[in-house]
Amino acid sequence: MNRWKAPFALFFFILGMLTFGFWYSWKEKQEQAQAPVKAELVVYTDLPNALTTILADQYREEKNIKITVMPLTEEQMTTVLSRPWGEQNGDIVITSQDNLVLGTSKNQFRPIVTESADTVAERFKNTDGYWVGTWYDPVVFTQNDTFYNTLGRYITTWDTLAKPGNWRVVVTDFVASQNAANLLYNMVEAKGETSTIQFFNGLKPHVIQHAKFLSTPVRLAALGETDIGIGNYSDAAQYMSHSYPVKVIFPADGTSFYLTGAAVLDGTRNTIESTEFIKWLLAKETAQFMIRHNFHFAFTNPEMSDPKDSLGRRLVLWDVQGGYTVEGKKVLLNQWVSQVRFRKEP
Repeated sequence: MNRWKAPFALFFFILGMLTFGFWYSWKEKQEQAQAPVKAELVVYTDLPNALTTILADQYREEKNIKITVMPLTEEQMTTVLSRPWGEQNGDIVITSQDNLVLGTSKNQFRPIVTESADTVAERFKNTDGYWVGTWYDPVVFTQNDTFYNTLGRYITTWDTLAKPGNWRVVVTDFVASQNAANLLYNMVEAKGETSTIQFFNGLKPHVIQHAKFLSTPVRLAALGETDIGIGNYSDAAQYMSHSYPVKVIFPADGTSFYLTGAAVLDGTRNTIESTEFIKWLLAKETAQFMIRHNFHFAFTNPEMSDPKDSLGRRLVLWDVQGGYTVEGKKVLLNQWVSQVRFRKEP
């Protein structure tokens, strides 16, 4: 019996240490939760709640600063940033490039002074420092493996995509999704309105569905329901990370991208804290945190590696400025609807 005393003693010692460790960890977390926050920042954003929640929680855990998120649609954000300056409350906005350009024109922001913003490429930020891009989402061709292994790997440009052939394409309806419509606006800026309308009319025979949701084209390609889904890189990368049978092609003749960025509201009383939060958004560690949580974007931080497609190629982005007005968008959408989407063939 004595021979079991030492193993039993060791077992209970280890059990006691583990119990104490769990209790101490729990107590420490409880104390942290009860500790008063250093500051509270109010952030207006049109980002998905799933993303803003994990970012706010992570920032509080790291910095003990509470982020109160005020969720808006992109249209609501446009309205908010169009108001007179005196009506603004809060500290930060995180939104699209178009809305950031609008806010700058309405004198809504104050310059962001941080080395992190200085390292961001000029094309992804305001030249006077009123806003800075944090990440962007390029439009890509998502192909199911079967199609890629036959003809798909040779369809690598917008030009070849619209040529005669028997491949099937799904694209999001531009009227249903503002984010998807950014492809239309960018292409008009890059190639001209006439060439853009001609392209979409050439693509029309291939289109088997105009989806209502932004992620649908990528999902249908992943499930083999279409040959090519024209969609965002972030959605395609998610499916690839979960081992779906898909390939991602970056258009060799350049592509559209949806830029998300941040700005400090001019009326903030927390300039330093707001700037620090934007600096944190730009950090390499934050980008890696987002990727681990399945948010796959191309990041403006130059320390992050540039994404590559299934052919090993880097992105080529169109040289576009963005900042499209509400009126301008309506005109282009109406042109697309009348001359492409519901155009009656002779």
